Amino acid sequence: MNLAGLARRNLGRRPIRTSLSILGIGLAVGSALALMSLSHSIQDGMREGINEMGDDLVVMQKGASDIFGGFIPEKTIERVAGIPGVARASGELFMFAPSADDKSVLAQGWSDTSYLWKKVPLREGRVPAPGEHNVAVLGDAASAALGKKLGDDVVILGERFKIIGIANYTTAVNRGVALLPLADLQKISHRPEQVTMVHLNVERGGAPVELKQVKSAIELLGSLSASTANEMLDQDRNFAILDAVSLAISIIAIVMGAIYVLNALVMATQERTREIGIFTAIGWSRQRIMASIVVEGILMCIIGCVLGVALSFLAALAFPYIPAIGHLVSFRPSIRLIVLVLITAFVLCVLGSLFPAWRAVRMLPAEALRRL
Repeated sequence: MNLAGLARRNLGRRPIRTSLSILGIGLAVGSALALMSLSHSIQDGMREGINEMGDDLVVMQKGASDIFGGFIPEKTIERVAGIPGVARASGELFMFAPSADDKSVLAQGWSDTSYLWKKVPLREGRVPAPGEHNVAVLGDAASAALGKKLGDDVVILGERFKIIGIANYTTAVNRGVALLPLADLQKISHRPEQVTMVHLNVERGGAPVELKQVKSAIELLGSLSASTANEMLDQDRNFAILDAVSLAISIIAIVMGAIYVLNALVMATQERTREIGIFTAIGWSRQRIMASIVVEGILMCIIGCVLGVALSFLAALAFPYIPAIGHLVSFRPSIRLIVLVLITAFVLCVLGSLFPAWRAVRMLPAEALRRL
């Protein structure tokens, strides 16, 4: 019998214990993959959402810790728009706002004259007319999550808005938005004459040299920073914390998976001391005995990892059905992330197998044969 066959036989001796250990590995790997994929998808979704607006640069309050934390006086938009090289600029106020039935939407407010209204990919309905108030355009995902259709009313921050349009954006974040007149969102959020960011397009396609010049000119206005979407989100404190937390929890989860392997193999070698003694007596080398035990750990790890990958995809499929935020974010584990997590899990499981294997070969054959 080869080592793989011996490992399968040994694992089959205690099917319940083996199954629970494999399940533990699967849950650890699945949790790590789901958490890290979700973290990356939130960041990628925000980048894609901003890029879908066609921005060259995004202007925010200098020193703001995150994309929701800064506020810019609305009158600053005209100063930014007047900088040489700036083709157009539009202020935006945005925030997560409660709606009915304990659900939230990403509310975004644009002024009547904003060029962004002309870029809304309408599935049906229209955008607000100049001077029109208490109306909203919902992304199709937000519309479905809230159970609303064209002509219905939606409550945002306690105020009632009539749905006059349904937008058909492509990115998950933008599909979950509620677009409102800027004055209305400023009023209900108690942010008069303030915006969160300024969307900005540069003339002549925004070559790197031109972008740098425009950025410098904007920052000379004082208390402002200009960056691309990638640069802005790379510096966001919330995303940095999200990355750190997801990584820490993932490491703990995978280490727990390795401990399941360690525990199962320690108990298995304790129960098979006589068998190990016989193998030693008939001439098995220490390396072969250790290899037979490590192969058991590797086998459990492989099955557990396959189970974990399947569980992570099930979590990704189920995530959109979470009432509060499922319509705002979607994720799928990437190949790069799967490979990274599986390599980490494999290495830790092998390390977890080495201790019981080392204990097994330390026993003298006569001592092992005396044990029951």
